[in-house]
Amino acid sequence: MANTDNIISFVAAEAITEYALVSVNNDGKIVITDAATDTRCVGVAQRACSLGDSVEVKVSGLTRVIAGNTIANTVSLIMADTGGKVIPHTGSTKYSIGQVIPNINQASSAANDQIFINFSGPQNLIP
Repeated sequence: MANTDNIISFVAAEAITEYALVSVNNDGKIVITDAATDTRCVGVAQRACSLGDSVEVKVSGLTRVIAGNTIANTVSLIMADTGGKVIPHTGSTKYSIGQVIPNINQASSAANDQIFINFSGPQNLIP
């Protein structure tokens, strides 16, 4: 039996793209995450949807995401970027949202490539 405890359905407050990082707004609906400092990032949309649609969101664990720029397999931590994409964690931003899962068949990824991560949610790395 599949573990579905880490997938929750949310109503979209805007059009959401497949594998975009999403955050909860004040109405309890999801929007595309647009900043590395967004502490309300709850997961990754598992498919594209329109405003008002219900969409499944992976709230923890392994999932695909979209790279915002080049990400090498040697990168470990990642953070949110604009458009719900991910970029390597710079260390100058507090929040990491997960860890890259290396793939021997993909030594690095370019902007807009799909990559695998272990989504863990915003974690404050700087005191």
